[in-house]
Amino acid sequence: MKSIAKYMFRIVVLAFVVAAGFFCTGCNDDDVFSSSVNSRLTFEADTLSFDTVWTGVTSSTRRIRIYNNNKDGVRITSVALGSGGTSGFQMNVDGQSGSVVNDVEMLGNDSLFVFAQVRIAEDGEDLPHLVRDSIVFTLESGVQQKLILEAWGQNVNVLRGVTIDSDTHFDSSRPYLVYDSLVVTKGATLFLDAGTTVCFHNGAYLGVHGKIKAKGTLEQPVTLRCDRTDKMLWYLPYDRMDGGWGGVTLYGESFGNEFNNVDIHGGLWGINCRLPESGTDEDVLAKQKLLLLNSVITNVRGNALDLNYVQSLVANCEISNAGGYCVRLSGGKNEFVHTTIAQFYPWSAGHKEALLFTNVVDSVAYPLEQADFKNCLITGRTTDEIVGQTLEGYDVAFNASFRYCLINIKLTGEEGEAVTKMFETCVNETADFHNKSLNLTDEDKEKIIWGKKNFVLVGGDYYYYDFSLDSLSRARGIGLDEYTDDFPIDRRGIQRPSSNADAGCYQYKSEE
Repeated sequence: MKSIAKYMFRIVVLAFVVAAGFFCTGCNDDDVFSSSVNSRLTFEADTLSFDTVWTGVTSSTRRIRIYNNNKDGVRITSVALGSGGTSGFQMNVDGQSGSVVNDVEMLGNDSLFVFAQVRIAEDGEDLPHLVRDSIVFTLESGVQQKLILEAWGQNVNVLRGVTIDSDTHFDSSRPYLVYDSLVVTKGATLFLDAGTTVCFHNGAYLGVHGKIKAKGTLEQPVTLRCDRTDKMLWYLPYDRMDGGWGGVTLYGESFGNEFNNVDIHGGLWGINCRLPESGTDEDVLAKQKLLLLNSVITNVRGNALDLNYVQSLVANCEISNAGGYCVRLSGGKNEFVHTTIAQFYPWSAGHKEALLFTNVVDSVAYPLEQADFKNCLITGRTTDEIVGQTLEGYDVAFNASFRYCLINIKLTGEEGEAVTKMFETCVNETADFHNKSLNLTDEDKEKIIWGKKNFVLVGGDYYYYDFSLDSLSRARGIGLDEYTDDFPIDRRGIQRPSSNADAGCYQYKSEE
């Protein structure tokens, strides 16, 4: 009985073959075929390489084009896998599958596609291992030409609908591949050691009712990502896309969670701290829900960091590129220090702002006891990336402060004393547009350093982002010394100066 993967492989191949058929002309008696040893094929590349492939999982289908650049046609007596089909590679040539395909004709100045997949068996080793094979083209003239096939196989710990009900360590010996979900029950702790990588299949997520301690290092971060290792386009890995898996959910009864040097990317959401079961009980805010240090949450389809009436500390972190808000604070006690919140989400124009802080959720009051931002950088593509919402008509705490930050917010000057004090020590890059727009030409505006001009690289054709500071960034040197004392090293291990450090998680360092 053939596997579903094989059927899908053939369906993909058949689609290409049918489409190609519309552009092909059938052979007739007038076609001329050469058996000269000088009539050879030309390959689009000499090697068809696969990115890392999880052992026991069939890879995506790759294709390569074969050309006959000769005036006359060429008969290929056989196309065969060099291993005879024992390596794990599968091929389809001109619509025919198998380890050997016979009698293929190519007209002069014609081409055909070769499709390949691979399924690598586990070898018991932790390190990736190289699997090689070849496709041998034997021409009517007796000439043989080879196309090399190669793939790196990575053994994985496969987890299907696993529940962690006692203290458990995941180590870095080999990646973990999660299907369905990974749930940590109340009273249990999941420890993710330095260098651990957990890859989630489409729709799978990490749900924590107990506790998680993810402790990476600068050299060996903990990584939570999707399981796809192939590419959507030749320049765009699926790992650089959003929505490839679920995300991390910390449920209401979960406290004491720690993420240090953790990379979370490519999900439907980043970290979602659910509302506590006990409502606005003050005891809830007496216990820290989340400690997030030296970490990055990026390229997610929903909210990147969603804090719902919790106590949290976020420091030396990059939170960027969310289809929802990069950070949403709904009540609670939250402190952000030397954090970069950058909203340059590329996949939809309908994304939210970089930051929302509020004391209401679904018309229910959740006091915002504290929302402090110290030496932070908050910006994005628009000229208004910070939104504050308060529940009018109710005596509900709404306490937020921004100190020595680079911000991007539209202020008219008529907001009142409370708002003025909220931002009075900050540099507001948007003010150049709103407060001086009548005096600036378009050429002048182009010279203003704001938004993406603060950073080394934002997006582009390859959807790659580097939120390190550009030399001209206005976040440079605006930090307050006392906020830097507890975090003298930036997220990439660079020493901050003892005075006038840069805002955000990255201290500028020249190429020299």
